[in-house]
Amino acid sequence: MIALFRLGLLNPNTDERHTDAMRGVALDALPEGSEVTAVTAPRGPKAIESEVDSVVAAAEVIRMLESLPDMDAYVIACFGDPGLDAARELTSAPVVGIGEAAYDAAAFVSKKFAVVTTLPRGVAELEEAVARRGLPSRCVGVVPLHISVSDQGADHPDTTASILAVGQRLVDDGAEALVLACGGMADVAATVQDALGVPVCDGVSFGALLAFSLWRSGLRTSGSGAYANPEPVDYVDMPAPLVSKGR
Repeated sequence: MIALFRLGLLNPNTDERHTDAMRGVALDALPEGSEVTAVTAPRGPKAIESEVDSVVAAAEVIRMLESLPDMDAYVIACFGDPGLDAARELTSAPVVGIGEAAYDAAAFVSKKFAVVTTLPRGVAELEEAVARRGLPSRCVGVVPLHISVSDQGADHPDTTASILAVGQRLVDDGAEALVLACGGMADVAATVQDALGVPVCDGVSFGALLAFSLWRSGLRTSGSGAYANPEPVDYVDMPAPLVSKGR
């Protein structure tokens, strides 16, 4: 069968367990016949918790993108969307970050939402991200689980129980939807939604569908202005990133 749609899923951390789980979530969301080629960063942090982790991971996003030149679209599968704008400079294929996708989903289905994240250090960055998207008046809170990225996912039932407990408190405080601010949480989103009775937005499933929708609508990343090809610059002791805007 010829694939209907070819998605490249780029996991900027080095945890292959999360890569496999997110690939499954994306495949379940996409139309039958779609292909999801998921790649894990070959080096760098196993969990992206700090700005340092994010900067290191962003460079790996570019190399992973180069390793998958024939995709119809890409999803950057880390909630901080590392390397997102850089990736858009390098390809005309649509590139979607799971963070931006989750916020968009929450805005579509609720007036008030809350964000569940991993560690306290990430709260300020997430609040800034909410503000950049023009949504601060609609966010009732950003609450950490005090549980790291590495301990997220369906194979950590204690973590899921913590998400449910925090989520229930946020719903009681007025949240009409929840945003799960970690790709590793994607495979428990449906469980949390069923238990709490409010929309639970993970950026992996919705991000995959956004990427598909852009491709299916014939929309490609602009090659003009901010997302134009990078100016040719000499790189020292490393190859310059490859540009494939001609696709």
